[in-house]
Amino acid sequence: MSRIFEIITSRGSRIFAEDDLPLAVGSGVNAHIPLPAGPETAAWLAESRGYLYLQAEAGRAVYHNHEHLTGSVWVKSGDITRIGNYLLRWSLMGDRVEVQVEEALRQKTPLEPPVVEPPVDSSGTKTLPRVEQRPRPARSGRRFVVAASLFLLVLVAAAVFLLSAQRVQVEVQPLPDHLQLSGFPPAIKIGDTFLCLSGRYRLSAQKIGYRPLFTQLAIAPDKDHFSFTLEKLPGRVSFTSSPVSGAEVRVDGHVVGKTPLEDMELAAGKHRLRAQVDRYLPLEQDLIVEGAGKKQVVSLSLQPGWAEVALASDPSGATVMEQKNRLGETPLTLQLLAGQHTLSFVKEGFTPAQLVLEVTAGTSPAPKTVKLSPAPARVHLRSVPPGAAVVVGDHLLGTTPVTVNLPSGSRTIHLQLAGYKPMVLTRRFAPAADEEVAVKLVPRYGTVFLTTDPVDAVLLIDGKKHGPATGRLRLTTREHRLTVRARGFVDASRTILPREGVSTRLAIRLRKKGEKKEPRRGEGNTGVTADIGMIGLGSATVLMGAPRREPGRRANEQDRAVRLVRPFFMAAKPVTNGEFCRFQPGHRSGNIGGATLDGDKQPVVNVSWQDAVAYCNWLSRKQGLPEFYQRQGKTMVPVRPFNIGYRLPTEAEWSFGARMAGRGQRARYPWPSKFPPRTVAGNFGDESARSLLPVVISGYNDGFAVTAPVAQFPKNPGGFFDMGGNVRQWCHDWYIAYAGLGEQKETVDSMGPASGTHHVVRGSSWRDATMPTLRLSYRGYSKVAKDDIGFRVARYK
Repeated sequence: MSRIFEIITSRGSRIFAEDDLPLAVGSGVNAHIPLPAGPETAAWLAESRGYLYLQAEAGRAVYHNHEHLTGSVWVKSGDITRIGNYLLRWSLMGDRVEVQVEEALRQKTPLEPPVVEPPVDSSGTKTLPRVEQRPRPARSGRRFVVAASLFLLVLVAAAVFLLSAQRVQVEVQPLPDHLQLSGFPPAIKIGDTFLCLSGRYRLSAQKIGYRPLFTQLAIAPDKDHFSFTLEKLPGRVSFTSSPVSGAEVRVDGHVVGKTPLEDMELAAGKHRLRAQVDRYLPLEQDLIVEGAGKKQVVSLSLQPGWAEVALASDPSGATVMEQKNRLGETPLTLQLLAGQHTLSFVKEGFTPAQLVLEVTAGTSPAPKTVKLSPAPARVHLRSVPPGAAVVVGDHLLGTTPVTVNLPSGSRTIHLQLAGYKPMVLTRRFAPAADEEVAVKLVPRYGTVFLTTDPVDAVLLIDGKKHGPATGRLRLTTREHRLTVRARGFVDASRTILPREGVSTRLAIRLRKKGEKKEPRRGEGNTGVTADIGMIGLGSATVLMGAPRREPGRRANEQDRAVRLVRPFFMAAKPVTNGEFCRFQPGHRSGNIGGATLDGDKQPVVNVSWQDAVAYCNWLSRKQGLPEFYQRQGKTMVPVRPFNIGYRLPTEAEWSFGARMAGRGQRARYPWPSKFPPRTVAGNFGDESARSLLPVVISGYNDGFAVTAPVAQFPKNPGGFFDMGGNVRQWCHDWYIAYAGLGEQKETVDSMGPASGTHHVVRGSSWRDATMPTLRLSYRGYSKVAKDDIGFRVARYK
């Protein structure tokens, strides 16, 4: 058998199963059949051989069917048990037992005896009258008439009920163990439907494992179909975790406790379970709760959230640190949680090293041995005079006096100062040494014979009084500012660059105050510095290339970064024909379709890369600077270490001046808006060149069919002219595509590849009219001279 027991009180109902027997009756907190008042336990309901019986607790006043219960009694449907002022009505219906607990009716009217005393007999004892019931004579005929009338009345009532009743369908899912529709007149169950009159009925449905359903139904002719779903009782779930306990358990995002957990009530259905404890990986999974009061045990198997990592260093004995935490000394095996770790290896006398590890839980990585380099020496460099550039390898480390860190061992140090002979020092430094190096630079001198008018004028050299102006001057081979001053005359100043071993003559005539100024003619080969308009740029990081989705981007425009550490100068304008012809008087830039390219102020074109670097060396010699390039086989290569002589700008330097100098973000075009340009911004392939070019910018006219005079159009925010348009420009670098190389590591003062076939050409020219070629990130290349390629110069400070 599988009985269910429903206990109905004024506060609701409770369901018990047969396994819960015996059931306690009383007012105690553990009572199954609760009484609002009375003894804590008054009786017990139990079962024997399939029959229910009620047994009174010893000494308790329990009345069953109005009989005082001192032991036990079998319980039948319709029995009434009274305990105190409460009645238990028993209803046994198949496998369902219903116990209705209700309060007995209280006596509302007070009772009082008669006012007149009862009569007293002669014996002096009080007696109550005795009434005897006498049998009445049998009237069989009358009884038959009454019985027949009752039977007829029942038939009429049944006929009226059948004619007036309607069929009501009640669907309950899942199918209940017990379904009852109560009311008056009583409903008649026919199959899966009920036959009843319109009105209110009480529906009750019970099924083991589900909450009982009690509700009122309002039955009417247009309302004869009802559907209900029983709510499944929650399940009782226990949680354990291994290999450790104490894991925080969340169900559907809500914390329910830490393992082990016993008999947690969870609603039936699907839940999202998450368990987490320190040093273990979070565990997430779906949990299906059966419900219906059933017990489930969920075992959570946690996976380690760390890896066993073996660390070694060369030499060993290095302290391993993570942030400020000391982990131990190498060789070392330790547990590291999953994720990225930055470990520092520290050992006295050596430069600290870092190891970045991406740790995967459950693995045993063995990274390569960390090699520690001897700690650098701290070197304090001073020179007389100060201000000498200090170069070690290819890197400028500053100007004297300066303190630098140099790797231990033998090191070659170059010191360079304009007007003084370059000095090369080779020293050996011990690890972590602290040394001072002081040198005296040897000046280079040139001779200048100065004559002045008037002859008694006074000379100032670089702002300091020298003495009489006329005479022989012995000056270092660097730029000097000569100022001649006399009473009654206007001061005159000249900038001169003496050359070692060369005598230079310079005549200066002072103009009397009030005398009209005459234009000064060129001074020929006097060594006076030409004004080539150099713009100084400091340290910066250049973002090369273009984003992948930029319209017009080519495959060789890979995103990469170059850090410019050493300050440099770059010319504001391209080299003109007039300037280049001082170097090569016979050079001709040519003409196109009858339009000349040879104007003195037009940019020089039809020059090869070799021609351009030869001009840079010539300009360095003219200004007393060391030549940056030297011949190696059939080409020119830079002198090492890199000096301060004139050279071509590197591709990174050119890109910085064109796209980033003076701007908040790198520019896409030489003009601020989108393509095509809305205003005249440079010398591009325009309407004036339509007869010369296959493609022009429709509607754009800059007024120059071929090259225009340099600086004809507005300068960019960095102060440079013609960085877009007029001529493309040679750069120092050999060309490489940089395509498909993925993320490029940041390089420092990059001079490009060591060798190649072509050299980089940057910028656009008078021939360019399309969106891809007019972008500032566009990269060209060539190994021959062309009529739209020129150049500008640069040098280190």
